[in-house]
Amino acid sequence: MSVEPSGIVYYAALAAAGIVSGFAGGLFGIGGGLLRVPIFLYLFTAFGVANEVVFHMAAGTSLALAIPTSAASTWRQVRDGNIDVGLLRLWIPALLLGVAAGLLTASSSSTETLKVIFLVFLLILAVTLGRREPLVLWSHRPVGAGPSALAFGIGWLSTLLGLSGGALITPAMVAFGQGIHRAVAFSSAASLAIGSVAAAGMVWTGIGVAHRTPDAIGFVDVPAFLVITPLVLVSAPLGVRVANRLADRPLQRAYSLLLVALAIDMAWGLVRG
Repeated sequence: MSVEPSGIVYYAALAAAGIVSGFAGGLFGIGGGLLRVPIFLYLFTAFGVANEVVFHMAAGTSLALAIPTSAASTWRQVRDGNIDVGLLRLWIPALLLGVAAGLLTASSSSTETLKVIFLVFLLILAVTLGRREPLVLWSHRPVGAGPSALAFGIGWLSTLLGLSGGALITPAMVAFGQGIHRAVAFSSAASLAIGSVAAAGMVWTGIGVAHRTPDAIGFVDVPAFLVITPLVLVSAPLGVRVANRLADRPLQRAYSLLLVALAIDMAWGLVRG
């Protein structure tokens, strides 16, 4: 049984999703897309969105929400002078080509296929986070064919799964020998570019598609965007404050366990059909 996505119950559910995803995003130092996409899959399904478009709706709405959050982070990083603008200019073309490829792939992929890819990604990320030391590939500036190919892949996968890219870009920058603070700063600006273009693409590709939420623009649910944005902007800094009081290793383990739990739950959903 499903309910139309309107009224107090729907808005209350969106508010809870905004607070939880914002706080957890700040706590674990991730873009909220990793949590928002599974949450939206639950909510949109419960409120009547058809299975064939539910992942696209979840991804599109998540990407739209990445714009204000990444913009706020980028502004702070620019103010503090932490962003390598020259490197960003070199990465942006490959990232955006990846976004375009991700939009094309998403438009021809089923919800089940996208869920499987998301599940595998969660497991790989959980295993990566389980390492005691971060992976470092080289200590040179990440330019050239290899980093450009990686940037393309990040843009593609982020768009496909409804992520702004932070969960991929930050560890990639660390692997290329960048300090964690500069990696996070670079990630915020690159995520803004990915989120802006990918969200616009999800709006465009979703226009006229049947079985979306009533107030959607393309594959972006407008009520979700309006309700969740201010709550994320308020709750994410609270998560950061809590994280700053905790030891890194236990926090990393908790994040890994959370990802595994999300993957198991998604796998169970696929098995049940």
